[in-house]
Amino acid sequence: MAGPDKPLVARRPTIIKAAVIGYDTLAAAAAMWIGVSARYALSPTLQPREDLAFSAALLFMAACLIVFPLQGLHRRVWRFTAFNDVIGIAWAVILANLVFLVALFFINRLAGLPRTSLLIEAPLLCALLLGARFARQIYASGDWRSLIRLEDRKKPAAILAGRSDTLDACLRDWKRRPSGLPLRIRGLASPEPADKGRSIRGHPVLGGAAATERALISLASANGIRPQLVVVGPGLSPAEIDDFARAAQIAGADLVRAGVEPGRAALSPLDAADLLSRPPRMLDMARVRDLVTGKSVLITGAGGTIGSELTRQIAGLGPAALTLFDASEFNLYQIDLELADNGFGHLARTVLGDVRDENRVRRMMDAARPDFVLHAAALKHVPLMENHPSEAVLTNVLGTVNVATAAREAGAQRFVLVSTDKAVNPSNVMGASKRAAEMFVQALDHEGGAMRAVSVRFGNVLGSAGSVVPLFERQIARGGPLTITHPEITRYFMTVEEASSLVLQTAALAEVFQERGGGVFVLDMGEPVLIENLARQLCRLRGLEPDKDIALVHSGLRPGEKVHEDLFYDSETVHSTEADGVLAARADLTPMVDLRPRLITLIDAARARDREAVLASLALLAPAFANRGA
Repeated sequence: MAGPDKPLVARRPTIIKAAVIGYDTLAAAAAMWIGVSARYALSPTLQPREDLAFSAALLFMAACLIVFPLQGLHRRVWRFTAFNDVIGIAWAVILANLVFLVALFFINRLAGLPRTSLLIEAPLLCALLLGARFARQIYASGDWRSLIRLEDRKKPAAILAGRSDTLDACLRDWKRRPSGLPLRIRGLASPEPADKGRSIRGHPVLGGAAATERALISLASANGIRPQLVVVGPGLSPAEIDDFARAAQIAGADLVRAGVEPGRAALSPLDAADLLSRPPRMLDMARVRDLVTGKSVLITGAGGTIGSELTRQIAGLGPAALTLFDASEFNLYQIDLELADNGFGHLARTVLGDVRDENRVRRMMDAARPDFVLHAAALKHVPLMENHPSEAVLTNVLGTVNVATAAREAGAQRFVLVSTDKAVNPSNVMGASKRAAEMFVQALDHEGGAMRAVSVRFGNVLGSAGSVVPLFERQIARGGPLTITHPEITRYFMTVEEASSLVLQTAALAEVFQERGGGVFVLDMGEPVLIENLARQLCRLRGLEPDKDIALVHSGLRPGEKVHEDLFYDSETVHSTEADGVLAARADLTPMVDLRPRLITLIDAARARDREAVLASLALLAPAFANRGA
């Protein structure tokens, strides 16, 4: 778009502006010639003077060439004329007449000019200027009522980009709001070629990204301020959003998004979730509501990214009680305060403690008597866990053993472990520790009893603490460079809302595994995202051109990091579930009688902070971890 289209983009606004100036000045000359000629024709005592009418027309045309640009008459795009422009055009015509009279006075003391000819010329010129603009407005919008609207020129001019159905829904919602439209819409953009030339609720569809770029440049020139390109609702692919981001960046426009849901804030910045290679999954929560309403729920790691979103979603589903357990005082305080502010404070009981502490966990579980437990507490940062393998095991493995065992003893009906795709063929300590936790949950479920225990594997959660997107955002904010570990590195991504909904769906779908043990759920996250592409797209969302405005560098893979992640083991049997986008996998399990001695050896080594013994024990539990250096 920036290549062959660039010369056209630069020329077209200039050509349009020249055409507008040409029309306005010719209309001025014609109006003056008609005004003077008509005044002579209407008076039998005056002798017609064709030379005076012609010279007055030329002089008046020169006056308009000076006054009209100074009054900004040519900066307004014709197809966006509003009732406000009547006053502006009338004032410009009056000033042009004053300049004309002063100039003619110095030339010939106004000799021979009938003063009343201006009473014919001025209204005629206003009619010619407004008539052309109004005709263009009706042609562009298909709505004559747009002529009588008063525009708030303090609102930014904008083009809306999206699919035709989401554009229609957004415009309908905005027009119903008491505050009206939050901006001055100057056209719509759609990547569908068939939409070009259509009109949606009185607004013309200009075309795709290339046409949008030209229109934004024209708007910037006409208004003298930065226009906005507003991405509306879901539906646009990451590639299409990237094209529109390029158009906004080249045109110097602000890029924002708009939602179509009633009551939602009209505009907000685009974020990484808009760059997913698939539309966000909208998981059905009806079954979850039946599971949660009137029940007692306990969440570990409740102050973290996933835990806090789980808390928000569950609080709105009508639980009888909500116990929040976390080792971070600040995180726990924050989510407790948020619940209180949103009217859910009476539901929540916050408990400060560490999942490593078996006695603390048992006392907390005995007091809460939860119906189901969501275990989100974990240490997850890959490079940090490579340097502290014992801490990873104590939190991720021992913590899971403590919480799951105490939950079963307290009579819980469901237990869900939040795991990770890094647990599949793990190449790092964090992934291996999570794999060990999965194995324990599978073995625990296989033992039977009233409680069903399952695991749910996440990809990377967009915006979670320590993930790649916040890192890129910080690097962009300080001017770069953006550090990418490997040019081919890919990751699966999901939004925090998807991740939390998946945990709740998993609790509701536990019975999909009729045979006990081996239950793992995964969200179908589409194709993995190339991290370098993600970095470039994030730059464009912020109005920056990668490799030009901000540098991208390859820093090399970090300890334990893989180029590509997997979602399933080859030995796992995968099938769909009744929940859209949720996949279930049955894995080979290790019975508890065989697993427990290995876990005891691993945990004892971690308690002793014996690094080599911890790594050796993890390798026995996860063979892929033993071969990570191969």
